[in-house]
Amino acid sequence: MRKRRFNKRRHGAATVEFALIVPVMLTFTFGLIEMSRISMVKEGVIQASREGARVGVRPTADIDDVNQRINEELAILGITGANVQITPTVLDQAMPGDDIRVRITIPIGEISYVPGFFKFDGLDIIAETVMRRESTG
Repeated sequence: MRKRRFNKRRHGAATVEFALIVPVMLTFTFGLIEMSRISMVKEGVIQASREGARVGVRPTADIDDVNQRINEELAILGITGANVQITPTVLDQAMPGDDIRVRITIPIGEISYVPGFFKFDGLDIIAETVMRRESTG
């Protein structure tokens, strides 16, 4: 059998290479986790806006019903304090066929697993759904 000889100059090369690569790999890993979380929340916010609009188009619906349904959907993801805009602000005044618009905005920094690590300042997740008001008959 042949014995391996180690070059004394290469003795700690693997340790140095590992120390240089680990921060980059961890940054990529946490970046992928953050982007996956953002994507998951985006889909949840879209679903919440659709559900809110579905409630809002009913002839007997009011703003409280819409907000309650949106908050139920967002609670599944553990999101509270989203900025919800419903147009018109008084659903009783909307005529059949009028547009009901539900817009939900959430700052990305509020849903991040590692707040402040990635610079998402000023970026928001926005979902908007428009549906027509239903008639009673």
